[in-house]
Amino acid sequence: MSSALVWEIVKNHNSFLKKGPNGSLFTTEPGNLLNKHSAQFSGLANYGKTVDVALSGKGIVLKTSSKKKGGKLVSQQTKTSAARAARSAAAVARNAGRPDLQRAARAKASTLYLVKLRKQAAQKKQQKAAKAE
Repeated sequence: MSSALVWEIVKNHNSFLKKGPNGSLFTTEPGNLLNKHSAQFSGLANYGKTVDVALSGKGIVLKTSSKKKGGKLVSQQTKTSAARAARSAAAVARNAGRPDLQRAARAKASTLYLVKLRKQAAQKKQQKAAKAE
């Protein structure tokens, strides 16, 4: 099936669709970097050409889907600095056949790395407070 046909089928009715304030539409589907409800960023419609960046306990996970793997997301674990994670995310987007998503992948990887650093700092602060008591 073509991407355009799949998008026409799922654009109004799918379980990942969320309504935001002022009637704006967002989506929580895997493979959608910006969570925007549009054909360009859709992880469902762009079968075999999706890129996703997520945060796990060990680091930043870069996922791509492949038509050879039946559209399943294949993950690559990255546990590095923010700059290296951002470069890796951009390279994964480029190699997955979606050079238009390089900037979005880089931005999301950088943001997730900062979130990870803040969580680690908060945990250390809690541990120090627990030891002081």
